[in-house]
Amino acid sequence: MTPEERSHIDNGIWLCASCSVLIDRDQERFSVEVLRQMRRDHEASCRLDNNGNEAEGDLVAIGPDIVAVGHILGSGPTGMRVRLSHFVEGSSRDLLALAHEFDRRLPEKRYILMNELGYGGLLDGAPNVERVGSAYKVQFRLQQTAPRRDATAEVVGMCAETGRMISGMDAYIQNFERALGMARGTWFARISDGSDLSDLYWRYKDSPWFKRLAMLEMVRLSSIPSIKKSERGPSTPFACVNRVNRVDVPTFELEGQRLKLSVEFDIEGLGPWSGELSVFISTPEQLAKGRASAQLHHENIQRIEAESRKDLL
Repeated sequence: MTPEERSHIDNGIWLCASCSVLIDRDQERFSVEVLRQMRRDHEASCRLDNNGNEAEGDLVAIGPDIVAVGHILGSGPTGMRVRLSHFVEGSSRDLLALAHEFDRRLPEKRYILMNELGYGGLLDGAPNVERVGSAYKVQFRLQQTAPRRDATAEVVGMCAETGRMISGMDAYIQNFERALGMARGTWFARISDGSDLSDLYWRYKDSPWFKRLAMLEMVRLSSIPSIKKSERGPSTPFACVNRVNRVDVPTFELEGQRLKLSVEFDIEGLGPWSGELSVFISTPEQLAKGRASAQLHHENIQRIEAESRKDLL
């Protein structure tokens, strides 16, 4: 095989650490054809419904711990319905636990994201979960969406590279890149805020799953508001984005730790917009160091605030 053929996506199969060792040590049992059939069977399980018919599906996230392959069944006065056919992260047990323990979950973690529609939102109540064969039907209602910012309204910022003032979509593009590049857990003021894109990059680099998970992350940043007190009310990091229509990864190669992404958004006030984002990707070492430092500062601030409240009493 040529180096290109060896590294091509068609020659890949993604395994856990234990299974990869078993396969490498037993080439007679796990021949090339056996591995290819395992991959075909797994891909088919992601595409087929219980009747054996192909069903269009894309990623659906329910809270931060569940990602599944599914598709929209319908929408009406009683809410929306989705069918989940295959869990990518989490399990049916996690799904049922969310339904039963909904009121005990943090409000900002009670949400659903749908790549098929390009948007999501906070859940208005516990989802109804029904098992149908090997699949699950989930019925839910969304809260009212957070207000969108009209992209045609005047917005001004300073370019991080040149120091010059920028406005309009140039300013919004920089905001998109900043939101995606700020890794979750590295900002001491709000540990839970930030993006998972850097973690997704290192976990799914060179995998076809990455662009779908990157799109899901952008749906989250455009749909799920921060739960914090604000004079302007709730807002999302992608405040002017109504829908995320497409995300492509031209190459996984980083240039100066930046990853190029081709995107299509539906923008409030502008409509369809397409462009390229250049997003900073933190290394695993930078992520670990940044999170440790942020956690330390966060704990120190909490301690100082607690001592101040005690002195006031």
